[in-house]
Amino acid sequence: MRLFPNAKQVKNKLLKEFSGQKILDVGCGQNKTPGTIGIDRRVSDKVDLNRQRDISHNLCEFPWPVADNSIDLVICQHVIEHLPDTVKTLEEFNRIVRPGGKVFIETPHYTWFEAYRHYEHCHMFSFQSFDYFLKGNKHYKTAFTYADKAIFFDDLTYALGVGFLANWFPRTYEKRFAFMFPATSFHVTFSVDK
Repeated sequence: MRLFPNAKQVKNKLLKEFSGQKILDVGCGQNKTPGTIGIDRRVSDKVDLNRQRDISHNLCEFPWPVADNSIDLVICQHVIEHLPDTVKTLEEFNRIVRPGGKVFIETPHYTWFEAYRHYEHCHMFSFQSFDYFLKGNKHYKTAFTYADKAIFFDDLTYALGVGFLANWFPRTYEKRFAFMFPATSFHVTFSVDK
């Protein structure tokens, strides 16, 4: 059990907020979040609780077989770093999520040793990597605003106070202290404002 803030707490809060609505678990494989629709190359053929089928699809092929504005919440947990085209993936999230919906992304922080260990990781991300996709950037077809974001650490690093300071001063943390006190992951939760 984790004592300090972590992505599981954030995800559970979002699942509660969007309970009974249409939730897409991206890149879930066989470990789909209960009560959601899974989309991945490796999904089960079982029908979920909402009587909606999981979608077997290569996430690198766009567009995905999901209707525009049809999803209330997207969960993308430890997947985006595996996908070669970050821009198209985020634009696809923008296309499929209804206005007022949310997109939850968790990815390893670039300082965490696991970020470099997996051979399928295409990208490493910093806490501010997703700032480019906020509403108003004319170079991308996204209309996101931040609903929440946080950097996560192991409990010892939080106990030392680093986690709290890093979340208050993320740019200073990443510039000066990130490799001394590596973060495990971070999340961004976007609200879709189109």
